[in-house]
Amino acid sequence: MKKRLTLLMMCVVMIAMSACAKAQEPDIQEKTRAVQVEAVKNTKNPVALSYVGTVDSKDIVDYSFKSGGKIARMYVEEGDRVSKGELLAQLDTQDINFQLSAAAANMNSVQENIKKAKDQLEYSEQQLEKMDSLQKSGGISKDQLDQVRLQRDIARASYNQANSQYESARADYSYKQTLLEESSIYAKQDGIVADIAFEEGERVGASASIVTLRSMNQIVNIGLAQGDLNDVKVGLAAMVDVDGKKASGIVESIDEVPDMATRTYKAQIRVSDGKYRLGMIAKVSIDVGEKQGVWVPMHSIFSDGENYVYIVDNDRAFKRTVQMMENHEDRVMVSGVDSGELLAVSGMKNLNDGSKVNIVEQGE
Repeated sequence: MKKRLTLLMMCVVMIAMSACAKAQEPDIQEKTRAVQVEAVKNTKNPVALSYVGTVDSKDIVDYSFKSGGKIARMYVEEGDRVSKGELLAQLDTQDINFQLSAAAANMNSVQENIKKAKDQLEYSEQQLEKMDSLQKSGGISKDQLDQVRLQRDIARASYNQANSQYESARADYSYKQTLLEESSIYAKQDGIVADIAFEEGERVGASASIVTLRSMNQIVNIGLAQGDLNDVKVGLAAMVDVDGKKASGIVESIDEVPDMATRTYKAQIRVSDGKYRLGMIAKVSIDVGEKQGVWVPMHSIFSDGENYVYIVDNDRAFKRTVQMMENHEDRVMVSGVDSGELLAVSGMKNLNDGSKVNIVEQGE
């Protein structure tokens, strides 16, 4: 009997202790996350291809002197912005001035020869006219007349030769004068000094490149993938973005032959209103048309070995794997999400698959 009472008391104590333990356990409640959602729709959106390129100039112009000589002065440095008509460099003109003076003296000397030859020709023609009358009247023989005619012909040849020499001398003087005028180099358009090949005091040869200017007409060079050639055409609109500074552009040219190293086709995007520094890295977005599909905000997509979004259903958020297909600005066309489903677009940072959520705002 005592054994039974002891067992009964032990059972009562154990039940009491179990009840106390349960009373002390905290009441654990599932945490609810606040999210904003938007209803997924099947819509038509523009499609853009994204590339990364470098800013360059459309035109590169080399400036040189027509004659060789010593550089007297360089007026610009690499990186300088210059305006059309601005003086870039100048030769020492001492040699050219000497050559011009010599050419002028030669031209004056030839002019004197022309005057003498002309006087001699006029005298010979007058003599021939007189001798011709005498020969007709029998005053002189025909041989004497022929001698006078020969003198006239020699005088005419001398006069023609003097004129020819004058034309050569005048051409030489004009050339030397041009050399003097072109001993200074002026910018033919606005641009940026990309390279200076010589310094002041150095001697340069004729036609040697002295200054290289890049024009202010800017382009962005990109490399098109082979798969995009059917979509990207000359004339398509593009958007250029350099460190957040955007400018509109247009596809101006596409090479017919790929670059052998990258196997991409070089394309030039002409920038209409951008003022970027040469060599800057630019993001380029090219509009290639429109496509129908499910477009979601780019920020709603997570990438962690796979691309996924959170779909909200019955107050819970479920992880859904998606495949990105096209993009335009801040939206991406995806597969794996159906029209009408609720997509989490804000507050997803702390979500897990199956998290309980509270919708605080629903967009269109």
